[in-house]
Amino acid sequence: MGISYRNGSGYPDPTAYEAVRLMEAEAKILRIEYPTGYIELNMEAAFPSTLDRAKKIFRLVHRYCDEADQRRLLGFLAKKEQHYAAQAQTFLQKVANSKPDSAEQHQHDARYREAVRLQQRTHRNIELFREG
Repeated sequence: MGISYRNGSGYPDPTAYEAVRLMEAEAKILRIEYPTGYIELNMEAAFPSTLDRAKKIFRLVHRYCDEADQRRLLGFLAKKEQHYAAQAQTFLQKVANSKPDSAEQHQHDARYREAVRLQQRTHRNIELFREG
């Protein structure tokens, strides 16, 4: 989504910009309310997560979140997995187009491997969430 700081006429419009920015940030927060309190989970920062942490989070989500929040989390994870897959493809193409054994190729290769690792971790998070 996103919005420019300036309006269509080119003048600064901080009110609309801040409102949209805060709405986008709020959409990435999952609130888990349980009997003795609540947790506000920043999904962007929490995922992909390690399996131990994901098990703890998903146990709370399945127990205390409604169906709509669970679908929102699953949709977020699926979108994150697609993002990492696209990122991996991009870096793989850059590796192929780089000079062999150059610093640039090694850098793109490292970023490709990182994107693949994050994609796999996100996929495991999705599988773990679906298992319940």
